[in-house]
Amino acid sequence: MSSIKEQLIAKNIIKDIFDYQGLDHDIVNIYTYFENKFQILLSRYADAYNLDNCFFYIKDSYSCNAFASKTQNYNIISITNAYPILMKDKFNEKFFSNIINITFINKKSISDAYRDLYADPTFQFNNFMLDCSIQYTFSHEFRHILQFNSSKISNDFNYSENLDTRNFSIKNHAWEFDADRMASYEVLKYVFSVHRKMKVKSDEKLICLIYIALSSMFITKDLFYFDVMNQIDNKKYTINKQDFYTKKYSHPHPLVRQYNILEFFHDSIKEDFPNLDINILELLNNVLGISELYFDSLIPSQKGVYSYFEEFTNLSNEINKYNGELYDYAIKDNSIKNLLISSGINLED
Repeated sequence: MSSIKEQLIAKNIIKDIFDYQGLDHDIVNIYTYFENKFQILLSRYADAYNLDNCFFYIKDSYSCNAFASKTQNYNIISITNAYPILMKDKFNEKFFSNIINITFINKKSISDAYRDLYADPTFQFNNFMLDCSIQYTFSHEFRHILQFNSSKISNDFNYSENLDTRNFSIKNHAWEFDADRMASYEVLKYVFSVHRKMKVKSDEKLICLIYIALSSMFITKDLFYFDVMNQIDNKKYTINKQDFYTKKYSHPHPLVRQYNILEFFHDSIKEDFPNLDINILELLNNVLGISELYFDSLIPSQKGVYSYFEEFTNLSNEINKYNGELYDYAIKDNSIKNLLISSGINLED
């Protein structure tokens, strides 16, 4: 890794590396945690896909963001120095103190499993949700790396997770569609690995972990959708939701992306864990319930700000139609098609 770093600096490919050494001890611990997470994941995935010249670094920027790029045959994933601090703050345990109230909407066996997790000293809701969010963000960016390497176009690529309102491309939207789906599947695999390591396992616990993991992805998306990710003082948050759109900007609208993630996540559960028999409405109700509890704690001055169900109901036809268009485009895109064929996946099934 160090030799790649020296090459990248020498070639002026990266010149904005954030150095967190020498900062306050607690801050250094946060950066070390995130850097280790991303580096371990990148090393593991690069080996699995036989990719060379892979590098991760923390970029010097005070806006929460993540990037994937392929430049001069170097595969680079980066996050800004704001990302670890803001994500750690947004997933603080104080915002999850009321999460146990999700038991009220579930049948007894699921409610008991939630309570078992809540009482387990080795399991913390906020840490698990943060790790799910990290897994999602990394996997999304790594999917872009795979898309870049699968493309027959020889130019350099640079994708940012933050919205660019100046540009629109249906191809870019389709690549985001694909990256969200594959990232959600990696989160599902992570959930299974966490459950497998638990001393006391049960289908009900696994179901609860699945609900919580999907909630983490929804919350991550909503923090940007509500435009609060880069705000610090939760008592002074200003909510500024992005107006709904389809064929505009660099990324699909958050509601479009969330439904895509929900649908593919549920399909993956049915495929990999058919014995769990998770109903998509029960899945959605738990995700929305956990998300609402979280946002009521995060933004106490604006209880009820989380109105996803109402928004989705009003926009469901447009959301479904546009996701259908992105699906149709994705299965014809050579880069995505090549990746799916190499993975043994038939997107047209």
